[in-house]
Amino acid sequence: MPLLRILLLAFPLIELASLILLGQAVGVGWTLFWVLFTGVLGLMLIQRQGWGMFQRLQQQMLANRNPGAVLKSGMWGVLAGALIAFPGLVSDVLAVPCLIMALRHRGGGSGPGAGSDEGPRTYRHGEYTIIEGEWQAGEPSREQDPSRLRDR
Repeated sequence: MPLLRILLLAFPLIELASLILLGQAVGVGWTLFWVLFTGVLGLMLIQRQGWGMFQRLQQQMLANRNPGAVLKSGMWGVLAGALIAFPGLVSDVLAVPCLIMALRHRGGGSGPGAGSDEGPRTYRHGEYTIIEGEWQAGEPSREQDPSRLRDR
């Protein structure tokens, strides 16, 4: 835990050092342009990923499907946008794997239960909804379960 605290304290200093080195290499004007450009790009990415995730989440829930893959994709996209919006070069480099993960999870969630192993899968068969689940022999029945409220 102390290592995490030290890294959290050192991260802004590392970002500042990277911006100073970039400023020495390409000049102050281009460094300021880079900071402004990545800040706007990061905010646009957060906005786009947030609204896109919200719309896909609504579609998944209306279709009675598991929204796990949509949430994974949106989480990675918003994290990438936040890292890009944070001024510095190290955070921009860390945003690239997050973008790759967001694109990797983006295609998931199109079929029933696709792209996510969390939760039961549901299927429609005519007028019936079939929910996959697990059943174990020896579970108490309704009459034997002492924690169940009695029907009147």
